Amino acid sequence: MIGRRGKALILAYVAFLTILFLMCSTDLIIREPEREVYQIAVIIEDVRDDNYINFRKGMEQAAMEFNGDVQFITLYERLDGDQQMELMSREQQDGAHALIIVPADEERIVSALAQGQVSVPVVLLGSGLAGEGAAGTMAPDYKEMGAHLARKMAAGMEDGCQAVIVEEPGKKSVMDRLFLEGAKGVFEQEGIRWRTVKAESAQPELEDTILALGGREDKRTVILAQSPELLTEIAGIVPSFGGAVGGLYGRGSTLGVLNYLDQGLITGICVTDQFSVGYRSVEMAVQALEAGGGHRRQEVDFYYIEKEDLRRPEYEMLLYPIE
Repeated sequence: MIGRRGKALILAYVAFLTILFLMCSTDLIIREPEREVYQIAVIIEDVRDDNYINFRKGMEQAAMEFNGDVQFITLYERLDGDQQMELMSREQQDGAHALIIVPADEERIVSALAQGQVSVPVVLLGSGLAGEGAAGTMAPDYKEMGAHLARKMAAGMEDGCQAVIVEEPGKKSVMDRLFLEGAKGVFEQEGIRWRTVKAESAQPELEDTILALGGREDKRTVILAQSPELLTEIAGIVPSFGGAVGGLYGRGSTLGVLNYLDQGLITGICVTDQFSVGYRSVEMAVQALEAGGGHRRQEVDFYYIEKEDLRRPEYEMLLYPIE
């Protein structure tokens, strides 16, 4: 039989456990300081949202880890610099703590930063300029990417082959421009003959060009696309050329591009780790908010991928990151 002293000890023990539980599971006794949720607006230059699937996954992962709330905003029209500037101003007024920008008009945005027209930290992605007014920039070397891809093309070209570059002159971003500049430089160094086809009439002009160049089984034409969108479009019409096309190359890792690569309609692509770019851009924005500091620049690696690489574990994680 438990005496009065024993009952008191039991009650004291139960009370101690109750208090300990409340301290561990609630803030009724010890209130933890609330962490601020950082509002981060992401304004991209491209209406093609599928270009940013893996990028978005990386940002969402980082937002969970760094207490961020990411708003993803897409321009209504590709490379509309005026609209992007308006959206940047609007997001600041609506309370965004930081901006992550894929520039539609890079020089204009860098100028606005230098003049102090943006009052919150800005991270620039795909930027070819220094952007000293930005909290950070992150980009691959697009010129070297184009050069690397052109060297891969040259290594696989048959004697007498010519290259066709499909461009969209009116919708050429700084990334497109640097990419093609690198490729054309290698073609000239290697003595490879090449010509440009404008995308407005890609299919009929490509057909005429391939016929004019003598594109046949014994002298096939290789094609380089300016952007992931054009690469996907051209891959869809490659079968109509029969055996006249000796290879189709470009950049990007959209599902459409990867599917055509798997089918053998695209020969080779250069890609970046978009998941990591998305993750690191949010991390960089939060670090700028919490610690301040000057401009940081991170260079992003790129990789050359062919069909047989799609099943390699290191590239599967890069191309198809787990959510």
